[in-house]
Amino acid sequence: MTAPWTALVPAKPLARAKSRCAGLTPDARRSLAAAMLTDLVGRLRAVPAVRSVVVVTTDPEATGLALASGAAVTGSARATGLNDEVADALALVGGAAPATGLALVMGDLAGAGTADCATALALAARHRRAVVGDADGTGTTLLTLRDPADFRPFLGPGSLGRFRAAGYRDLGVAASSPLRRDVDTVAHLLSLPPHTLGPATRRWLAAFPPPGPRPGPSPLERRVGAP
Repeated sequence: MTAPWTALVPAKPLARAKSRCAGLTPDARRSLAAAMLTDLVGRLRAVPAVRSVVVVTTDPEATGLALASGAAVTGSARATGLNDEVADALALVGGAAPATGLALVMGDLAGAGTADCATALALAARHRRAVVGDADGTGTTLLTLRDPADFRPFLGPGSLGRFRAAGYRDLGVAASSPLRRDVDTVAHLLSLPPHTLGPATRRWLAAFPPPGPRPGPSPLERRVGAP
């Protein structure tokens, strides 16, 4: 599969996002999700092989943010969960642009830069369908495919193993890559090297500094080479 790509980024309603970020106010959680989405859209749009970025959401706030960041938006009112939303979006986008590869990128990859995304997509171009797992080796942070019909509704806990079993090629992205470091908690965010964060997320940290000292690396973070 060759370039170009369409990158799809699922986005929860911002008012319900980052619910595992204990200790943050609802406004801080919402604005953190917005900052990470803004940065990821900007970084994906800067990847030369990415023709367009599409945010998958029905949330008016996320829709406005996506459009302001230069992304297109699609969403299905009939979808009952993430897998349904993604399947509908892949079918719609794939039907409208059948010559492009489809890349599903999780919206909370706060440290994943343009070069990280470009490298992964270059690797994925060799395969009909491919997957990148998260740092703990169970979840999925990036999924690529040629044909929307190849999508399987495995997103969620334990998804990586199910995608591999369905024939998705593990891209072998380095364990230390920010592309494998999704942010579910404040500790996850603080464990990322500050220079890898996008400008909106850095502004968020300045406006909502989490209380307490910066945590040291966990055993998992030491294992994946985090500083």
